[in-house]
Amino acid sequence: MRSIIKYSLILFLIYSLFGCATTRGVLQDKAERHVKPKDYNLEIYAAYGAPRAYKVIGTVIASTGPFHHVLDAIEHLQDEAKKMGGDALIDLAQGMPTGEPMPEGGWFIFGGTGEIWSAKVIVWE
Repeated sequence: MRSIIKYSLILFLIYSLFGCATTRGVLQDKAERHVKPKDYNLEIYAAYGAPRAYKVIGTVIASTGPFHHVLDAIEHLQDEAKKMGGDALIDLAQGMPTGEPMPEGGWFIFGGTGEIWSAKVIVWE
């Protein structure tokens, strides 16, 4: 019985350490916007490839464990951008955005900068 509890605890800890993703949104524009619905198709563009004029309202950052795929990080970035009222993401990059300080504390402790993804959140003008 003890071995079952012991192995369950070890599996739980491994899952907790490597199976979690943490997302943070940094809103730079204080205008009030509505949260986008879950099924909203939030696209990702290169800054030069956006189909129309836009305004940057913030940045989203996702820290995933080493066992996550980049698509997991992108999904977390999109979800956070929807909460901010964003219409799309631009400049998806691996690592922290330029000029953004590394989060303090345990926010990214289980992933190196290789598991951190960031993008700018935009709204259409």
